[in-house]
Amino acid sequence: MNQPYSLTTLKNGVRLVLIPMEGVNSIASAVMVGVGSRYESPQINGISHFLEHMVFKGTKKYPTTDDVNIIERHGGLQNAYTDIDITNYHNKVLAEDWELGLEINKELALNPLLEQKYVDRERSVIVEEMKRYEDEPSAKVEEAFHMMMYPGTKLGMRIIGSEKSLTGVASEELKKYHDAWYRPNRLVIVVAGRITNYELRITDAVNNWFGGLKGKSDGELEVVKDMQREPQMSVVTKKEAAQAHWVLGLRSFNRFDEAKYAWNVYNLLMGVSFTSRLFREIREKRGLCYHIRSSGESWADVGYWSIYAGVATDKVTEALKATIHELSLVLDNGVTQEEVNIAIKRLKTILAFKAEDPEFMGEFYGRQILYNQPVMTLEEYVARISKVSAEEINMLVKKYFVQSNLNLSLVWNKGEDGKLKELLKV
Repeated sequence: MNQPYSLTTLKNGVRLVLIPMEGVNSIASAVMVGVGSRYESPQINGISHFLEHMVFKGTKKYPTTDDVNIIERHGGLQNAYTDIDITNYHNKVLAEDWELGLEINKELALNPLLEQKYVDRERSVIVEEMKRYEDEPSAKVEEAFHMMMYPGTKLGMRIIGSEKSLTGVASEELKKYHDAWYRPNRLVIVVAGRITNYELRITDAVNNWFGGLKGKSDGELEVVKDMQREPQMSVVTKKEAAQAHWVLGLRSFNRFDEAKYAWNVYNLLMGVSFTSRLFREIREKRGLCYHIRSSGESWADVGYWSIYAGVATDKVTEALKATIHELSLVLDNGVTQEEVNIAIKRLKTILAFKAEDPEFMGEFYGRQILYNQPVMTLEEYVARISKVSAEEINMLVKKYFVQSNLNLSLVWNKGEDGKLKELLKV
């Protein structure tokens, strides 16, 4: 296989992605399912995540948790996660153990027992997970920001759900949900790593295990439209909080938008690591925080870019002013081609390091295919990033950094403060 990847679509619609990698001795496999919290109803919000937990209680071939954990007994790494529009069962093993790794992922995704005797116990585990998030202001503020951006929509619901929404979830509901969404057209099988000489055996295994699946998931995505007309703010009061945590953000674009390449470079130079503008100004020069960083999220219809920081409660106003000032400097004066070139070099280096990991490569190609994006190789992505100019970034900043597009979420030990919302000005 001379291509960076190969894509095969089975007759029933299941897609198989093979990614051969030289110089590694491991194989990462994954079964990606195109479903997550935004496909749920409010009444069962959190069921995608609940289901992901429950599959580890046993499958048809591996009926107990100890059986399912066979990957770890072989020295491999095994896990799963649920997000807004994806559930992913994945592991990494030595190349010689690829069949066991892929079979376990198949069992978790297709054949969970979902026995009622484990449901109440696992619900309690998830409730404790909720409490942990509640006790972590940095996680809570991110969640509060997201819910503020998309209120009253499925996109704005919590991935983990709530105690109330999970109360009505029993074995039967889990089985119905699994049957409705874990269908061939929503499955992408990914195998990356030292697969040379295994390709035919992997393809045969996938055909045997997934080729007989029938049916189609016809669930529709609730399309969200951005309608913001003025700055907005949300506050969560936690009396025991020793620090203020805030997220300042703006609405941006969906995952198909060509703006993502230039914005990824902008994000890096603005708020990622020690050389970023925000780190140098807010932490190093002003000493207002320990941690500050920027990041972006995008989905099929909408997206946003945000800055997170944890600061002393009495420094919130100063830190927000300083951060907005840094953003305004880019708006007024733009970024320089020199710092753009540095950010491009950093991004290329980060990707070069990550490209040595089969799990990263599986995610890179698997997600593009699951989300029905035009598939771009990593080399093509790097080539596109390399063409980003300061002018391209400056045009995007002028487009998205406008006063009506500003949003602030705050978790601290105080209540609402109207003066902070007044700071949301350009």
